Amino acid sequence: MTFDLGSGTVLVTGGASGIGLATVELLLDGGADRCAIIDLNPDPQIIAQLTERFGDARVVALACNVSDQDEVHSTVASVAETGEIAGLVNCAGTLLAKPSLELTLSDLHRLFDVHVAGSLFTAQAAARSWIASSTPGVIVNVSSVASTFGWPGRLPYPIAKAGIEALTRTLAVEWARWGIRVNAVAPGSVDSPLMAEGRRPAGVKPLAEVADRHALGRVASASEIAAVIAFLLSTQSSFVTGTVVPVDGGFNITKDSAKELAQ
Repeated sequence: MTFDLGSGTVLVTGGASGIGLATVELLLDGGADRCAIIDLNPDPQIIAQLTERFGDARVVALACNVSDQDEVHSTVASVAETGEIAGLVNCAGTLLAKPSLELTLSDLHRLFDVHVAGSLFTAQAAARSWIASSTPGVIVNVSSVASTFGWPGRLPYPIAKAGIEALTRTLAVEWARWGIRVNAVAPGSVDSPLMAEGRRPAGVKPLAEVADRHALGRVASASEIAAVIAFLLSTQSSFVTGTVVPVDGGFNITKDSAKELAQ
């Protein structure tokens, strides 16, 4: 699968695992000049595997806390100094399972700062580069179907994802005059390292227990989400902006489980 991504470096936050890593791999396979992985703690083994597969010149890993505005702007500026930025994908995120009666301000910040503030800060930094060089740009944020329904015990996450969707629409309108497109994907359940046994937060159900909530009766692979992200980054979607694309296997249209419908 190839995509017309233009020239330059695609920034991918959270690019060392899950959807972010799948996006990096797909973009490099599909013709991206280079990907800059912006991650809190990039796994050296993962980065080594990527550089061995795609070459040192096409992969750069940068440790960065996306909730720190100054750090983000400095990190993105360092990439811009080495050449044009072709696009930005905001995949950095985290989960929290906790009853709403017990939530604290710290809990809210834990998710809001990474998902919403982090997406804004990286978008700002990329946009400043494009505006300064009078070149168009494209941003893809990662939301979730969680923004569309009541999810007991998970309140900060859907709040954060709803914030990302509002951010997407507002920036799309505000920055259109500079030729900057901003879209988002809203995945359903995805098979990713964050959901693996031993890493999945307490209270979050195993993927096997939620698969039948999707009309297709299964969860997504990270590469299936990455494919839609790549399309939104490419010139093939040149007239698409301010849109949140569900990539949810029919989650939002399913009111009975796939198991019940099969009986």
